[in-house]
Amino acid sequence: MKLNQSTCQAELESLNHIPRKYYGQVFTTDESVINKLIDTIKSIYKPGTKIVEIGSGLGYITKRLIKQFNDVDCVEFDDDLYEILYKKCVLNTNLAYLKDKSDNTNKIFIHTPKSENKNTKIHETSNNTKVIQQSTLQLIKGDILEYNPPKQDYLLVGNIPFHIGGKLYRKFMSEIDHKPYGMVFITDKQYAKTLMGKPPRCYRVSLQAQSFGNIEIVSDVSPTSVYPPPKVISCIMKITRNQTKLPPNFWETVNYHFENFPTPKVESPKTLDLKAWIKLCES
Repeated sequence: MKLNQSTCQAELESLNHIPRKYYGQVFTTDESVINKLIDTIKSIYKPGTKIVEIGSGLGYITKRLIKQFNDVDCVEFDDDLYEILYKKCVLNTNLAYLKDKSDNTNKIFIHTPKSENKNTKIHETSNNTKVIQQSTLQLIKGDILEYNPPKQDYLLVGNIPFHIGGKLYRKFMSEIDHKPYGMVFITDKQYAKTLMGKPPRCYRVSLQAQSFGNIEIVSDVSPTSVYPPPKVISCIMKITRNQTKLPPNFWETVNYHFENFPTPKVESPKTLDLKAWIKLCES
């Protein structure tokens, strides 16, 4: 059956799942958009590295990822969607499903194989839970904002909930030591433009993103390509890491002038681009 808004709606109704607005749940239902997303990921993918998908949802993108790439982590926060993903992407490996009895949504659910499967591995994680790993897929129940990055190089991908965008970029661009070498997201186009912001609309988040890497809006995503249709235009955005070395006092300087403008040196902080801020810090 062809994937579109109607078939997605019908599947959700059959599963008795109503998209949760407070999780920002939307599902990409256009095969051409998914194809474009996969092609964009391929354009910066490094063989032997990991793909980390954020908010795997109904698995429309997930199923394509595990066919195209050898090592994929899928992180899903919602209990119901996690079970749906499990049935779609894991059950065919002859595994029994055991939910963590504590029902702590921040913990990973445990999967126990009925019999040994050479393509399946059970291993301990840093928080003493277990996770099932097939030859290509590691399905994780948890919050991406609490996800521990893998030791190897990795890409972040997915149709990201708009409401976690700021925290997500702050974590993976600034707060953690082992950052991704790239990101490919379906996201709010206006927010993507903000990340690319130039004077006179160069914000702190613009500086953060541009110091992390090169940002590109690859293509628009129409509301008709997503269910439920959002009220904003989305896009496929690609960020390729090209880290800019910042002076030690960079963020202290930026924060001071943004919070106290106008200052003797900076009348309007949004009129300074990344190079101008670096020059100011070094002066």
